[in-house]
Amino acid sequence: ITLLNAGRRYLHVSEEEGLAGRLYVTSGLGGMSGAQAKAAVIAGAIGVVAEVNPKAVRKRHEQGWVQEVEQDLDKVLARIERARRERRPLSLAYQGNVVDLWERLVQAGLSIELGSDQTSLHNPYGGGY
Repeated sequence: ITLLNAGRRYLHVSEEEGLAGRLYVTSGLGGMSGAQAKAAVIAGAIGVVAEVNPKAVRKRHEQGWVQEVEQDLDKVLARIERARRERRPLSLAYQGNVVDLWERLVQAGLSIELGSDQTSLHNPYGGGY
């Protein structure tokens, strides 16, 4: 609901339209995270979630929170473009740093409609950064 409401408020999408073909970028798949990837699919968006911890990526993929996993940014870009063309929902975990992801998306000129963060920034000694 939060993601759909962000789309309604900031992108002015209708309820029927949802977030089809829209790119949502976030980070963090450990601890209490994972729901944002599922929310992207439910809302019809293309959700890319960056996570540096390979164990967290593997766990969320095995649990079904993310549909696909990628480590190569060029492949991430290609997958986003394909999902946009097809207007199909997607949850994709990028195993890497969110800063690298954002920089590469901007460098490629990809429009990022929504973004958030789900990392434990508040806990630098317990796994945050």
